[in-house]
Amino acid sequence: MKLLIPISSFFGAPKSELWQLDTETKEQRLLTRLPCSGQEVAGKGFTSLAWINKGQLVGCDYNRVFILDRTQCDLVKIRQDNQYNDLHHISVEGRKIYLANTGRDCIDILDHQLRPVERLDFLPDAEVSARVKGQYDTEGGYYDNESSTIKFNLRKVPDKWHLNHVIKVGEQLGNRIIATSFKQQYLLDAVSRKSISNDLPYQPHDGFVYGKFIWITTVSGQIYRAALSIPLHFELFFDLFLFSEFKGWCRGLLVTEDALYVGITVIHKESSRTLWLNGPIEDTRTGIYRIDLRSLSIDSFYDFSHQCGNRIFSIIGDH
Repeated sequence: MKLLIPISSFFGAPKSELWQLDTETKEQRLLTRLPCSGQEVAGKGFTSLAWINKGQLVGCDYNRVFILDRTQCDLVKIRQDNQYNDLHHISVEGRKIYLANTGRDCIDILDHQLRPVERLDFLPDAEVSARVKGQYDTEGGYYDNESSTIKFNLRKVPDKWHLNHVIKVGEQLGNRIIATSFKQQYLLDAVSRKSISNDLPYQPHDGFVYGKFIWITTVSGQIYRAALSIPLHFELFFDLFLFSEFKGWCRGLLVTEDALYVGITVIHKESSRTLWLNGPIEDTRTGIYRIDLRSLSIDSFYDFSHQCGNRIFSIIGDH
């Protein structure tokens, strides 16, 4: 099987690369480096990718959405918006594209020409305005200070919901738009903003519907699944870091007939978000695990680690 993996990096100049992985031969092939946008953000880059049709993909980086021709790996259409901030995930259902606009705490819906259709706001207008103006409090050195004059679409801002992942699920779940909330630790209906799942012990990241289940990962390495019935009741399916040689931020999930593909990203600094980590950060890596669904055993690790601190946010199959 061949996979497509968007790669960005923590260090050095902002980097956005698209890689192909052949899971049988283990060949890793760089397909393209995305052209600079002129609005790059240090430590951020390419996060997500989805198929629009057999020949084209739609993807996103920190503050840009684009359509990519699969054959030539060229960008054929680009959309930038001054209210795009820390875009985490993109998905396609029917004629619409769903975008997790994480730093603005909203879901943007586009058509296949990247034209805006609707914005599902999770914040009152006054709170959005305050955040865009920089009227917020910060702690630590990660976020840009509220007094910064950096434009909103280039600024690292604190968020309330931290929407990591968005998918629209068909008739099985009443055509709901579903998002994972890192901060609230549950899945929610993006229209009503109400919880539709049990709370999880650690922060969820990815969601994937396959077969009779919706599957999710948590950043701490657990894979959960729930039957397609509201409310979603997630039960632990596999605890990756109990068995894996390497740990890291667990982000990126693909479910196939016979395997789970789960991405991890190297950790460079311990924080309150890494309280689950029970080993030295020097032993963390960036790469993809293949878990055999029949034996529930890890049968491969594809290492994408790099001195620049490669990051993986999502995984999809290649046509």
